[in-house]
Amino acid sequence: MTLYTVMPLEMVFSGGGPAAPDSPLVIEMRLNGVLLEAEIIDHQSARIVRLLDCQLSDYLNPVYMPGSQISFIPVLHV
Repeated sequence: MTLYTVMPLEMVFSGGGPAAPDSPLVIEMRLNGVLLEAEIIDHQSARIVRLLDCQLSDYLNPVYMPGSQISFIPVLHV
């Protein structure tokens, strides 16, 4: 693969390694049928980072606004 860019290689390939230990845990979850990416705050709450799969009208819903805090109970599906 050939990559033509004017950006420095350090900038292009940064972030490809393992996550830093102090970085927050980010998960994908479904909330009322909306697939979103959330950052874990503690064992029962998270902060919405971005919407991944939803209806267009969900982008206007303040409940799903990035930065909003939500509460949840993690469930393990087997």
